[in-house]
Amino acid sequence: MREDIYGAADQALSAVANALRCSEGEEEGRAEVLRRLAEQDLSQQAFRAPRPARLAACRHLPETVGAAIMVDSALAAAIAGLEDELHWRQTSGYSDAAMGQPGFMDNYAHAEIIGPHGCFAGDDFRLGLLLLGPGMHYRERYHPAPELYWLLTGPSDWKRGAGGFVTRQAGDMIWHRPLVVHATRTDHQPLLALWVWTRDVGETVRLVGE
Repeated sequence: MREDIYGAADQALSAVANALRCSEGEEEGRAEVLRRLAEQDLSQQAFRAPRPARLAACRHLPETVGAAIMVDSALAAAIAGLEDELHWRQTSGYSDAAMGQPGFMDNYAHAEIIGPHGCFAGDDFRLGLLLLGPGMHYRERYHPAPELYWLLTGPSDWKRGAGGFVTRQAGDMIWHRPLVVHATRTDHQPLLALWVWTRDVGETVRLVGE
């Protein structure tokens, strides 16, 4: 089983690297993620099986992984092989009250493939998956880490900096420079996205107004 998990993680990361090389737009972010990804030890010797943990939001995985096939079938297959082995978590300090939305915590989860809770420890670098249920507003937030999102489902609405919300489609990539305020909204469909923090990963997310 350990070899199966390693194989799925390796397939996922290969799919991510290929997408970063072949996509258009967000050149700065794609270049930084590729550079930092190449610096990570992703060998089989560095692999460690995560401690599996699931949350309520994981009920959205079958729908979102199925939809992700249309964006990248290799990555979707790798996620299907990994999803039950990942350590799904929530950001410390988040709550329905803090997010201003009843039911938010039952519709929010993230997991690392690279990072302290992932398949590879990472060197000041994290890469993982975000799940957000339908009808959610992931409120304005910021962090020192530069961040890239690759949307595996869609559409969803994204706000960056002083601008308003813009509808983004499955397959889009979104780059946030350090401390840029950003927010996310979903409509009728849940969101699955791949996210990457390229450095300064020891600092947590902060919500605007707190």
